[in-house]
Amino acid sequence: MRDLLSPREKRLLRRLAAEKTDAEIAERLGGTAKQISEQKARLLARLQINSPDEIADAAKQ
Repeated sequence: MRDLLSPREKRLLRRLAAEKTDAEIAERLGGTAKQISEQKARLLARLQINSPDEIADAAKQ
């Protein structure tokens, strides 16, 4: 699965697993909290992730 992700998506996924807020992620990766929110929604939908536990599992892979 992770082979299908861009480097930015991998960083986003790791930060989501660390329970960072959209604003914290935006500060670190660049962009705005709104952009991060949109990227997060697209990424989670694409990976069919629905819970924080699934985010953590995906980040470990």
